[in-house]
Amino acid sequence: MGAAVTAAPERAAPPRDERRARRAAARAFRPRRALPALLAGGVLLAASGAAAADLVSALLGTAPLPLPRGLVQAAAGARWGDLPVRAACAGALLIGLALLGAALLPGRGPWSALRTGDPDLVAAVSRGAVRRSLAAAASRVDGVHRVRVSVRGRRVRVRARVRRHRGAEAEQEVRAAVRSRLEGMDPLRPMRVRTRLRRDRS
Repeated sequence: MGAAVTAAPERAAPPRDERRARRAAARAFRPRRALPALLAGGVLLAASGAAAADLVSALLGTAPLPLPRGLVQAAAGARWGDLPVRAACAGALLIGLALLGAALLPGRGPWSALRTGDPDLVAAVSRGAVRRSLAAAASRVDGVHRVRVSVRGRRVRVRARVRRHRGAEAEQEVRAAVRSRLEGMDPLRPMRVRTRLRRDRS
């Protein structure tokens, strides 16, 4: 499990430095969209390669790239109002919107950025370490065992078993322990905690 040690500053960071630090951490640990970029690059490379080959063949007076005759005739006789053309345009539009959304929307990386207050210092802890740390905090509550923690985005979900001798206050104690551990980690963005405890039958 990873751990981070931070020293408490003598005074709070100015709001401007705090905002700069948040932006720096968000940029540093934002997941890289490698697969959408590879897909878009491959499509552009194939399209530009085909266009370049056709241009070279036209300049040299040679035959263009060999394509099935039926495909060439169908493409030549196609109109904008034809159903296959509309379907192809709609598919291209959906793919373009998906790639655009993948480029603009933040993804879920393996790291959870921590607050430092210093734009020149960024820190993070792995989501696996966050899960293990929160599970350990919940397991220290009396009567609580078999703790499972999931972290998705800014949501933390804690599921556990509780002994029969514990009352309804056990769930409140688990929630307080998990929130206290999160406050100690000081994540960049606040996280919501949900707990679900099941009582042992015996």
